[in-house]
Amino acid sequence: MVKPKTMIKLLAALTLSLATTGVSSQRQADVPAFQVEEATIASIQNAIASGQTTCRAVVQAYINRARAYNGVCTSLVTADGAPVPPAKGYVRAGAPLVFPTRTVAASTIFPDLGQYKGLPLDYGRMEPTISDPSVKHQMGMRVGMPDAGQLNALETLNIRGERSVTCKGAFDAHPSTGPLPAGAPPACEAFRRQPDALERAAELDAQYGRNPDLTALPMYCITTAFKDPYDTKDMRTTANNDVNFAMDVPPFDSTIAARLRAKGAIIYAKSVAAEFNGGPGNPGGAATARTVQVQGGQQMNSWSGQPCNPYDTERVPRGTSNGSGVAVSANLVTVGICEQTGASCQGPASRSGIAALLTTKGITPDSGGIGNQFFIDRAGIHARTLTDAARVLDAIKDPASGYYDPRDPFTALPKALIPAQPYA
Repeated sequence: MVKPKTMIKLLAALTLSLATTGVSSQRQADVPAFQVEEATIASIQNAIASGQTTCRAVVQAYINRARAYNGVCTSLVTADGAPVPPAKGYVRAGAPLVFPTRTVAASTIFPDLGQYKGLPLDYGRMEPTISDPSVKHQMGMRVGMPDAGQLNALETLNIRGERSVTCKGAFDAHPSTGPLPAGAPPACEAFRRQPDALERAAELDAQYGRNPDLTALPMYCITTAFKDPYDTKDMRTTANNDVNFAMDVPPFDSTIAARLRAKGAIIYAKSVAAEFNGGPGNPGGAATARTVQVQGGQQMNSWSGQPCNPYDTERVPRGTSNGSGVAVSANLVTVGICEQTGASCQGPASRSGIAALLTTKGITPDSGGIGNQFFIDRAGIHARTLTDAARVLDAIKDPASGYYDPRDPFTALPKALIPAQPYA
């Protein structure tokens, strides 16, 4: 028989235990489930550490958002506004791009068009791409669709089967599936052995679980998009151009991509941008361009088209790194690596309401890609917060060589320019 005093103590302990359990359950219920929208570096890593999510789930959440919002947002501007036949583009986020058939009559954009006496206008039209003639893209004049629900910010996603045009579809099948189909370019055998973004995230989960070493891996599971001039060894890299390369993926990373990858980042996507960082110029010779691409505020490119402003899809996001700014603003990636010659990073950050961080020339490595103006181009960082941008800048620093890159002579800076304390 339990004595009365003992029973009272047992009941009191049980009541306290139940009350504590209730409070704990309530506290857990009050903690919001992790969402990728507005996520920061710290919130992603804290969610992984607390068991709310995994690295693979984070990457999948971004892919889901790309599938929902990273489509075509522009209509063709034509002479008469007549519809065009249905057309599909290359595969992005698991499905081919679908282009609108409705067009906009040029006279609605230019009320005085009847008085125009200049050169022939480059009216909008659908054309086969040079990279892959089996798919089409928009060419010529176009205009943002109102309330499009799409943004066209990311050009290439690091998803197996669509991360390369040379090695597309079954030519990028996982090695475990067996030999490649007949006709696969020889380079695809080595290429397909590289994990895509989801597979890399799963590798990180298996290796580190909920306890990654964030001192060694400060960019752990941070999905990062790169402007296409920066080489990435596991994604198509053509400076946002429509070019039929023998192999459209470079053999190695640019320095900035390699360093962030080594710090745990998921090299996730290439952002839409103006081709060749803003135009290839005129190299001279007998050949001349058939059309002139107006840069200004639109910044479209011939392969992946034109991004739209995330706050108003009839407006432009400005700057050649426009897709990077839109992708960060619309929560399609965590951070973006942009490139600036004039205002290519600052413009999209301003129009899309995000943070941009540009250093003195030579602090961020700018080598390992297709440059436009080597003497003045700078790599920049797009993020939702300045804290995140500074964390990315810290992560670019190599443990041994600091910010110096032997492939970039501009990084041979006096050490006095680099602070002793981390930028963050």
